[in-house]
Amino acid sequence: MDFEADIINAGAEIVWVLEQTNLLQPGTADNCRSWMDYIGSTDGTCVGDSQTQPTAGTFDNSPFSIARGFDMIVVRDTMEIVWVTNHGTPSGNENLDGAAVLAQVQAVVAGL
Repeated sequence: MDFEADIINAGAEIVWVLEQTNLLQPGTADNCRSWMDYIGSTDGTCVGDSQTQPTAGTFDNSPFSIARGFDMIVVRDTMEIVWVTNHGTPSGNENLDGAAVLAQVQAVVAGL
């Protein structure tokens, strides 16, 4: 993926969350990694939303993820969510590209 190394070099970590598969099966860390490998991702950690503890579906049930994907920046020291954007096919999504996400990562890191 084009901007993965740049995002990591800017001081962020990438966590991929799979809520469900394209066949509408529960997302697991293994099928997340399989999908990310298939599309050429070389960095990041995969999380399966069906495996989140103590409650499965934590990301799917969050206000950030209503039938869409999302990107968020969390400050490691405080776990404060400082930026969120969403993407996908439902109307109203921001659908930022990698360069725009990288710019946000750089701005957050510069402000720490």
